[in-house]
Amino acid sequence: MSKVKLVATGDVLLHSRIYDISKKNGKYDFKDKMAPAQKLIGNGDVSIVNLESIVAGEELGLSSFPEFNNPIELAENLQEFGTNIVTNSNNHSLDYGEEGVLKSISNLESIGLDYVGSHKSKKDQQKFRIVEKNGIKIAVLSYTAVTLGKNPPKKKEYLLNRIVNGSTAGIRREIERLKKEENPDVVVVATHFGREYALIPGSAQVDIASSLSDAGADIILGHHPHVLQPAEWITNSRGKKTFVIYSLGNFYSGQKGLYRQIGGALSIDIEKNSDSKITITNPKIDLTYVAASKKENYQMHHFNKYIEKNPYIKTIHDTFDSLEVFSELNNRLTKWMPELEVR
Repeated sequence: MSKVKLVATGDVLLHSRIYDISKKNGKYDFKDKMAPAQKLIGNGDVSIVNLESIVAGEELGLSSFPEFNNPIELAENLQEFGTNIVTNSNNHSLDYGEEGVLKSISNLESIGLDYVGSHKSKKDQQKFRIVEKNGIKIAVLSYTAVTLGKNPPKKKEYLLNRIVNGSTAGIRREIERLKKEENPDVVVVATHFGREYALIPGSAQVDIASSLSDAGADIILGHHPHVLQPAEWITNSRGKKTFVIYSLGNFYSGQKGLYRQIGGALSIDIEKNSDSKITITNPKIDLTYVAASKKENYQMHHFNKYIEKNPYIKTIHDTFDSLEVFSELNNRLTKWMPELEVR
């Protein structure tokens, strides 16, 4: 029996109010602000982070909402924490056009951090990303159903992997090619979809997840709503189960608002027996909280440790009972998966 712990986080997207107070001696550094991330990401044998901003760096000019470009040091910090691969297909991938994509990828390559979802060429796009640990091969794919009108030009569709009009036919073909060429044990599909700030997935998300399950996805990681949404097991038409979490929320960002400041890191065990049968078990969510103010230094906290010391959570909008917030989160996340451990 071999085993791998897979860790996946929500969105990492820095607003200027974070990076403006994170530069020392001419260099950006987010390690202290994101201190809990080091343990959460480092606990995984394979760790996936959703990087929602390009990291083209100061050369192209840093920027925040509505068009993001983050410092390269952010990616360096994520790699130092133990990130194996970042997913980078989303509605901000083309904020700086082709130039931004290429510069961001060049920066990722310069530090040796792999990426999937937004690519520099057709050849790069067609290269499958495989992470192998403990004799278990995990393939990672990434697509976005949301572009907000920022679409790649014709003949350069490789700049952004897309789900167009809810159709997963192209992903099905890619998974078929993937299984033929690489024969992975597990297929992970990160999907940027849904409606921002919705606490429960919409019908379009459910339909896409169901189609991806039928197409051969074993684990589906949802992003874009910027808040946590429930997890569930999907049983597809072939009788196989797929694990899906519809949104992992914000892992680290400058967004303000109670549930926008709470995100998490998913951990899930992948086991392979002597007959090469794969079992996916033991899903857990470690909640995180970003104290979103300059006074509190935009510090990330383990949510449960934070509420042990703070019976009330104060945001710019209101004050909330910490235990009531945790109870709501637990009920929401386990709505369709009672065995999911929320901590």
